[in-house]
Amino acid sequence: MLDKNNILILCKVVDNFGDIGVVYRLARALSDLRPSVNLTLVVSNLESFHKMASAIDPKKQIQDFHYKNSVWKIIDWNLQASDFQLKTPVSQFSIILECFQCGRPDWLEKLLFSDDFTETVQILNIDYLTAEDYAEEFHLLKSGTRKANIKKRFFMPGFTEKTGGLIINDFPGASAAKAAAGLSDVPLSLHCSPRFAHSATASPHLQSLAHDPYKIFFFAYDDDCSSLVRGIADFQERMRKTKSDFSVSLYLAEGKSQAPFEKSWESAGKPFVIKKLDFMQQEDFDSFILGMDFLFVRGEDSLARAALSGLPFVWQAYKQDENYQLVKVNALIDSMKKHFSDDEFQKLKKAWQSYNDYEQPTDKKAIADFLTSSGEEKNTASFREFSERLHKNGNLASHLLSFIDGLD
Repeated sequence: MLDKNNILILCKVVDNFGDIGVVYRLARALSDLRPSVNLTLVVSNLESFHKMASAIDPKKQIQDFHYKNSVWKIIDWNLQASDFQLKTPVSQFSIILECFQCGRPDWLEKLLFSDDFTETVQILNIDYLTAEDYAEEFHLLKSGTRKANIKKRFFMPGFTEKTGGLIINDFPGASAAKAAAGLSDVPLSLHCSPRFAHSATASPHLQSLAHDPYKIFFFAYDDDCSSLVRGIADFQERMRKTKSDFSVSLYLAEGKSQAPFEKSWESAGKPFVIKKLDFMQQEDFDSFILGMDFLFVRGEDSLARAALSGLPFVWQAYKQDENYQLVKVNALIDSMKKHFSDDEFQKLKKAWQSYNDYEQPTDKKAIADFLTSSGEEKNTASFREFSERLHKNGNLASHLLSFIDGLD
């Protein structure tokens, strides 16, 4: 019989913070929903985990991590099989979450597929987030392994009700700010938009941002940003034609994009204010971006946060051969179409496609047009509707626990 209260989560870190970011977020959501569940996280890069959760000791191969009322076991992916068995019997894990097709560490592979291991184990492959049709087609699909007692299924995050949905987390101060604003029926990630940032109960991050100019958050890959900088500068100039004191403050996330963006900004004559950010703990990041007016995000975790936020945003997909990332970008664009007027949708489409076409420079006019629509709040209701739809799809962590509960 499956022990559904002990869950082993596997994470092989490839993208520094993207993979572990999603895994940490998932673990938080599972513990928030069911504090009694026993989580063990096996992670290949504890340094990256430490940046996101400072209580993690990157030098300890086996350690306890205290999260609210739960205690997780954290294990180094590179541990030897004998050490793992000594501390944690593998037989206690009937449920294994294999994130992003990461495979299994050698020691776990040997333990699961040894001749004398006869326990039933259910592996759930938590796949990459995509709006492509295959997310629905693969969701909950069975997959084979080389032993009958080791079973496997796909569990697909996604943007429709026929997928597992997105991970939805609370964050410090959210409930208080929500109650103060009288927003009992609004999803947690929508209540702290900039118009509520003056609330005395809002988080310190939001209070500090309340009196800033038009706030843009920027997090991207390490590409040339010249056209993008010019597009943002043109947006600022357009807005000043109707509001002379309009100005942009761009918050530049720590990471690969910080240096190339700053270089392009300096070459353009420093046309707007930039503020460089230090790396944030995940809960602080969640709160911080909700104080923005517009988001440039990349990868998977920040995409999901942006989509749930109700704020206007542009997503940068990871570069792939032959510009294949545009397939993923276009799939997400198409899923958003019904929420936008034809004119506003075309502006979104041109900006997103240009920003993600790595074979030619970003179209600065497309960026400026899309930003102007956002600055004039012409697409505000559309992004909010899109976000509300995602919230109605439900929390991936809740769907996952329900599915596990129903396993034989």
